[in-house]
Amino acid sequence: MIEAEKPSMAESTSHRLTHFFLGLALFTGSWLTSVASGQTTPPPTPAVESNAAEPTKRISRIATIGASASAGYGVYFTRQDDPGASPSGMSLAKLLRIASAEQVVTIDLGTAAFFSNPTGIGTRLVNRAIQSKPDLTLAIDYLFWFTFGSVGVESARIRTVEDRLALLEVGLAQLDRITGPILVGDIPDMSSAEGRMLRKSQIPSSEAQQRANDRIRAWVAARPNARFFPLRELIEQLRRGASFDIAGQTWTVADAKTLILPDRLHPSLDGLIALVAAIDEVLAADTALAAIRPTLEVDRRRLRTRVTGTKSTEPEIANEPAVTE
Repeated sequence: MIEAEKPSMAESTSHRLTHFFLGLALFTGSWLTSVASGQTTPPPTPAVESNAAEPTKRISRIATIGASASAGYGVYFTRQDDPGASPSGMSLAKLLRIASAEQVVTIDLGTAAFFSNPTGIGTRLVNRAIQSKPDLTLAIDYLFWFTFGSVGVESARIRTVEDRLALLEVGLAQLDRITGPILVGDIPDMSSAEGRMLRKSQIPSSEAQQRANDRIRAWVAARPNARFFPLRELIEQLRRGASFDIAGQTWTVADAKTLILPDRLHPSLDGLIALVAAIDEVLAADTALAAIRPTLEVDRRRLRTRVTGTKSTEPEIANEPAVTE
């Protein structure tokens, strides 16, 4: 038996190409005929992924930039379930992390040294905040030493109202570098700390404080990413000698006396707890941030227990919400 001669590789490839082009020609001719006769059927629409915006993720990284209030200056406690431990300090960032049940990553950039060099330290804090890529920046007391104090622009001594307002612009220019959501506090009246933590020369006049706060409000209003935090109003509430409410909780006159340390300048642990509740209240009232704000424990008794391990002796209030959503 004589075997049929096998085609060469070149011939085989040529045959396949010939069949391919013949098939393509027949298909194209048939398709053109159907187009001419108006009997075309449009090809099926390819599947396309939805462009609908996904829900914005909940805030999970918070940077706190500011002075001694943010740093928790003078706030120390010993956990009652560990009496042999050394006293621990508490900053605003640490308290937020505890209030979130460790669900929020906090970048703690508060410093009690802010007063010594507002321009230099303020710049470094903003640099570090930007590098940390937070979902939210809290500048609650960041601008305090850009209005109070005696060290002005380029370390010159502050002598006039205009000197203070010029320094404030330096602080605002730094905050302008932050493009994400930011809460900015105004300037509280801390003149009662004169002779304790503050010298008279460090305290702005009423005119300077008013003009500074007017400027801060205007600055915030002009920036879509910025929100105003009423720090001055919060401090004034503590001094009115009357009860007040924050986040659905009532602080009595006796409670208010425990929120500021004896130096009359810095918040106590209970003061920081009130501050966390006030921050949550501002976020909850904001149409853009309410749905993505972190879940925080803002009940002052339960949050204090988390921090210190000490159960409150205050009676529980019926139907009081435990956490905010």
